[in-house]
Amino acid sequence: MISINVYSNHVCKTLDISHLQDFCTSDEFASSMVWIDLFNPEPSEETLIFTECFSLHPLAIEDCTKERNSPQIKDHYPKVEDYFDYLFIIFNPLDIPLIHKKQIKTHTDPLLHFSFPTRQLNTFLGPNWLITHHYESSTSINSVLELIEKSPLTLSKGPDFLFHIILDNIVDNLNPVIEFFEDQIDELELTIFQNYQAATLSKILSLKKGIISFRKITTYQREILNRLARGEFSLISSEEILYYRNAYDHLVRVSDLVEAYRESIAGLLDAYLSVNSNRMNQVMKVLTVISTIFLPLTFLSSIYGMNFKFFPELEWRYGYYAFWMIIIMLSAYMLHYFKRKGWMD
Repeated sequence: MISINVYSNHVCKTLDISHLQDFCTSDEFASSMVWIDLFNPEPSEETLIFTECFSLHPLAIEDCTKERNSPQIKDHYPKVEDYFDYLFIIFNPLDIPLIHKKQIKTHTDPLLHFSFPTRQLNTFLGPNWLITHHYESSTSINSVLELIEKSPLTLSKGPDFLFHIILDNIVDNLNPVIEFFEDQIDELELTIFQNYQAATLSKILSLKKGIISFRKITTYQREILNRLARGEFSLISSEEILYYRNAYDHLVRVSDLVEAYRESIAGLLDAYLSVNSNRMNQVMKVLTVISTIFLPLTFLSSIYGMNFKFFPELEWRYGYYAFWMIIIMLSAYMLHYFKRKGWMD
């Protein structure tokens, strides 16, 4: 799906892709503001826009189309490249992590695993045009498209302002992901200390892997926003730098929260291992108490189990009952002694 929005001569209009090449070579193009959004375009459409209309660099085009040509390769990490006449920027909008259940043969309950889907949003920022390219639906792009429909004059403020709105939406969309991790951490805390489960370790490790991936992406995006906000590129006007700094500040706060959650998950892993160790110690303590009680009983039984011919107690009428009385009294005394010492708490 190709969406082309044009602001020209104080009028906002949409343009069909069949007329784009003629428009780009007309005199009207130089005084217009154009935003082209390519959502899962056909290769012919990419060739028309990237090569024939705007003559973009082959390396940038390769990064854009790699997701289609090599789907097994993960999304490209965020970056910004200056091609003098335009900027090429890659961002990775994040979605809420999805929870999957994986059945393990040795477990009756399925273990939880988290996938962490990202999106690759490719952007070309020119002096009076903006091209966004993505193969998967983007909530940030959809929000800005809705804004253009409601307030078409937004296009008149230039491509750098429009791109700032897209970036601001991407940063704002990180909040549900942050809330997801916060809820998962709270749930894990209750599970570890109140409702111990063996599958909790798998969940902690999966969540740790997700937060590390989240941290890596936000760190890259923070560096890109920092470069855009400090006036390094002439295509971003000094008036718009303030807006980029605002988005950068929001992303810094998100990065700080991600770092705090990463440390919290590491603390949860230590707490889980500590609780598991304490449970094992409790089991070993019970087994040790049982073994200690049976030690003297086994000693007495072994004595009277010897095959000597003469045992004075064997001829005694109440010898059997006396033997059991001694065993019961000895066991009761040892249990009382252990409890008084606090070894059975």
